[in-house]
Amino acid sequence: MSQAGTAASPRGGDVPAGADVVVVGAGITGAAVAHHLARRGASVVVFEQSGQPGAGATGRSGGMVRAYDPDPAIAELALPSLAAYRDPGRWASGRAPLHAVGAVTVADPAREPALREAAGRINGALRASAHVVAGRAEAAGVRLAGGVALVEPEAGWVAPTEVTADWLEQAGADGAAVHCGVRVRAVEARDGRPAVVTDAGVIRAGAVVAAAGPWAADPAPGLRPASPVRSRSIQVSIVERRPPAPSHATFVDLRTGLYAKPVGSDRTLIGMPHLVWDSPFDARPDPAHARATVSALTAHFPWLTTAPHLSTVRGADAYGPPGGGGPASGLLEGTGVPHVWSVRGWNGGGVKTAPEAGRRIADAVLADACSDVA
Repeated sequence: MSQAGTAASPRGGDVPAGADVVVVGAGITGAAVAHHLARRGASVVVFEQSGQPGAGATGRSGGMVRAYDPDPAIAELALPSLAAYRDPGRWASGRAPLHAVGAVTVADPAREPALREAAGRINGALRASAHVVAGRAEAAGVRLAGGVALVEPEAGWVAPTEVTADWLEQAGADGAAVHCGVRVRAVEARDGRPAVVTDAGVIRAGAVVAAAGPWAADPAPGLRPASPVRSRSIQVSIVERRPPAPSHATFVDLRTGLYAKPVGSDRTLIGMPHLVWDSPFDARPDPAHARATVSALTAHFPWLTTAPHLSTVRGADAYGPPGGGGPASGLLEGTGVPHVWSVRGWNGGGVKTAPEAGRRIADAVLADACSDVA
């Protein structure tokens, strides 16, 4: 592999003439891919259109992480990703980013056998203490509202922008260059390899990975994935949790899509699906939806009826099909330009899968980038 020879900082120096891999997007998935690529010796250049990494969907994510997911393909990525978030040795900071407040996944009672099977898999892989709670009103500070719950005491949440920054710091230490405030205008095929046209110049690449999140729904020419990606609105609110409201684990209800997580010692983030498709990323918050979210979640957190509302934030997530036609099945899709790949739309699950997804994508893209190169 060649060496980038370019300043590695959130605002890297001049755009180099070439790189083994160009990563478009410095959100949590793009940062994970860049880290794993650079750690394997590839020269990597990252372009981020905003002024700082993680400014898009990553910065608005709730950041909840757990090993369980009803989709087996996601669960396969989430389990080793949780292990990575728990391991302080994988982070430049020297500490694990996971806030291990626990995770409660509520489901219909008919899913109890599947949840018990999942708890066994999680415990076997992580030496954890996941277990199923049935026939009880509450688990880990969460009312179950007639459901059964898979409780993962070792799970919890991470701060997505901090994780993103840590991975980019490690990528920079391994020779990667990160250029913020640089927009990719197009990716073209030239002599069988991609040429990335940006505001700051043109760079030739062995391969290109677009990790653009909801912007993949309206990509620059040459970055459109084979399957359509759509953006869907997300909206969360922060409320104050006053005594005697109890502390609680992170929470998601598979029956309704409701979710919540603690934010520090006295605040809680709450959300529920906001089914507004093709929503602009900077749309105004929806007050009616914010009120409906509080109302719906009182079945699980009765103290919400008197909790002071602090803020509401709206953004968007990328939604795409579960499969993929790229070298890492289900993770990447071709774009029609040789050696240019688009990361799948994560349907809101990007944070909990990023460590393992980034590793697998890097392996696949490196094999592609090195093909046919003298």
